[in-house]
Amino acid sequence: MKNNVFDQMAKRYDTEERMELAKVIVKEVRPESRNSKSKSLIDYGSGTGLNR
Repeated sequence: MKNNVFDQMAKRYDTEERMELAKVIVKEVRPESRNSKSKSLIDYGSGTGLNR
């Protein structure tokens, strides 16, 4: 199977610090969007998705 360059870079990008920051952002944004009719959110980072 061919190595995916994006996956290799993501391993270095998705640090514990960045994952913790993402959790903080979700914690703050989620309550604000609960009663929203749209349920849409702009992707603020467009990064790896923090798939860990």
